Amino acid sequence: MTTTPVPPAGPALEPSGGTPPRGPVQAALAALVADGTLSRAQADAVLTAIAGAEVAPPGTSPVVAPAVPTTVTAAPRAASVAAPVAQPAPAWRGRLLEAGVYLGSVFVLAAVALVVQQSWSTISRGTQLLLAGGLTALAAVAGLLVGWPVRPQRTGADPRHAVRRRSASVVLTLAVALAAATTVLLVREARWSGVVAAGVALVLMLAVHLVAPSVVAELAVFGAGAALMGMVPDAVWPAPGFEGPGDTYDFARTDLTRGLLLFGYGVVWAWLVSRRLPHRQLGVALGLVAAVIGAPTTAGRGMPVAAALLGLLAVAAVVTYLRDPLWAWMVGAVGAAFLAVVLIGNRTMGPALTFLVAGVVLLGGTAAAVVVGRRRAARAGDRGAP
Repeated sequence: MTTTPVPPAGPALEPSGGTPPRGPVQAALAALVADGTLSRAQADAVLTAIAGAEVAPPGTSPVVAPAVPTTVTAAPRAASVAAPVAQPAPAWRGRLLEAGVYLGSVFVLAAVALVVQQSWSTISRGTQLLLAGGLTALAAVAGLLVGWPVRPQRTGADPRHAVRRRSASVVLTLAVALAAATTVLLVREARWSGVVAAGVALVLMLAVHLVAPSVVAELAVFGAGAALMGMVPDAVWPAPGFEGPGDTYDFARTDLTRGLLLFGYGVVWAWLVSRRLPHRQLGVALGLVAAVIGAPTTAGRGMPVAAALLGLLAVAAVVTYLRDPLWAWMVGAVGAAFLAVVLIGNRTMGPALTFLVAGVVLLGGTAAAVVVGRRRAARAGDRGAP
């Protein structure tokens, strides 16, 4: 009796007339054979069935391999494993790195605060600059080392790099804060030191956001821009050191300018900048908060200006919500309308009536948001139904 030779076993098996499977299937089977989940015979059967299905003529049934081959010749281990399968690093290592970076940043900030509180005034200006500049350079180098290699356009592709990116973003944000403090020390003119420091922080944080985007970086960019808008009026029209009887300083002008700058900054951030951010809903919420805070700041020139800005903001947010159903739009609209009613009612109505109208506006706006959201969800479900 003559026994027909059996082809070698393993993922490299090539059935007659077929092309051996390549790519993810072969690698997956090799990994299952390596860890003992499948035997080599079972892997051979799967590969034979796949190759048979590929070469089967149209209208015929694919060749089905037997469950267990009658004769199996053991192939070398190197032939059974097409390519080594990279095992992901344990998740706890990434969490440990991230937690260590956050705690280390907190300790550095605490140490700097203690130095400033206890002995900053006794240190010479040159030593202050050297200390602040050295800490800034150290934090910047540490942030780049933690996040290297930089892959800002593929933040979700590699979870291990995502951890490093977030950690690097925190450390680089700390470096920007130290750079802003160093800028304050460098600028001799106290009138403009805050504006220059906020501008430097804004530019550097934009670079950090490009290199290591994260929620922390977005918050820091927004904060630097808002601080810059708030400081410009005080630098342009510095307040007098004391108020004398003949003082004619126009505080209302400064407040009006600051309020308009914050309002415009919030509108631009919510409607334009947020579209370029990974966390768009957070950007919309931050922009609306800045606009809602900036509008009442203009009240020094009269309550109608602030109320008109808040009303315009509420209407624009509602209209935007109808075509862009993010919860931040409706929450901002309700908040702006509520504050506008409070400002107007505080001058024209009593406290009880003001709170009554404000409560009605708040409840009505919330109910309207819920109804609109449900209708949009229902229409989306109808469109998706077969």
